Order: sequence, then structure tokens, then C-alpha cells
Amino acid sequence: MGEWLVDPIQYFKKYDTNGDGKLSPEELKPALQSLGFNPTDADIKRLMDKADKNKDGFIEYNTNEFKLLLSQLEDDPMSSQLIHAFTMVDEDKDGYVTIEEMKAFLKKHSKMPEDKIELMTEKMMRQADENGDGKVDYFEFISQVHQSPVVM
Repeated sequence: MGEWLVDPIQYFKKYDTNGDGKLSPEELKPALQSLGFNPTDADIKRLMDKADKNKDGFIEYNTNEFKLLLSQLEDDPMSSQLIHAFTMVDEDKDGYVTIEEMKAFLKKHSKMPEDKIELMTEKMMRQADENGDGKVDYFEFISQVHQSPVVM
């Protein structure tokens, strides 16, 4: 997960439900799930054990614990297949997938006829582009994958 597609502190703060500047295990799990990870309770415990240096049961933003957590995510065996999938389709690495990138990816990696690719990508874009900006960001991508039985 070398480069974050968003500011990690701002992103994780959304999951700090009580606003105390710390992530509890209960707050960390849905945050990781929203990024495409599928952590078990054992994964959360392992990450917390490695990053929670003062052993208070939380990961604080204003200490090195948060940086340690991020480095643990980069090296952790529960690595995200969804992040990998998104970066494969996001050909220009700008943090968005366009309809052109979707078409190019499908042409290269599928055996679908071109007319089917055209219809499929238009439908996927209509469904996934929640804010109507003509491109799919990582969070729209994750949302679509979690809603659809067909993986983008």
C-alpha cells in the first residue's frame, strides 16, 4: 500500500467515532474494511499489538503509533486485493478510473467482444460513479465491488 490514495490521518479520523484522537480496535476494523481489507479480530489484535506502543489499547494520531500502524498495513499478510485491483485499472495512477481505463483494462484482460465491453463499461460507470464526475475514485470502486456480485 506504498502510496495512499487519500490522506490517511483524515481518512481514519472519520472512523474515530467518539472524536478522542485515537482509534480503538472497534473503530479500526470498519476503517480497514472500508479500504478493502477483510481483517479478522485476530488481524486487528495483531496490528494493535504491534502499533500500540504505550499499551493503552488505542492508536493515537499525535504519536508514532499511527505511522507504525500504517507501516504494518503495508507489510501485513492480510494485504488488500481490492487496492491492487484498483491500481491495475487506474492506468495513469491519478487515483481515478475513467471509462477509457476500464475499457482498456477489459480489452487487455478479457475475451469479451468489443461491443460487450462497451456496454458493460458504460453500465459499470453509471453504477459506480456516485458523484457524477465522470470517473470512479477508490471509495466508489470499493462501494461498487461490495454491492455487485460482478467484480469490476
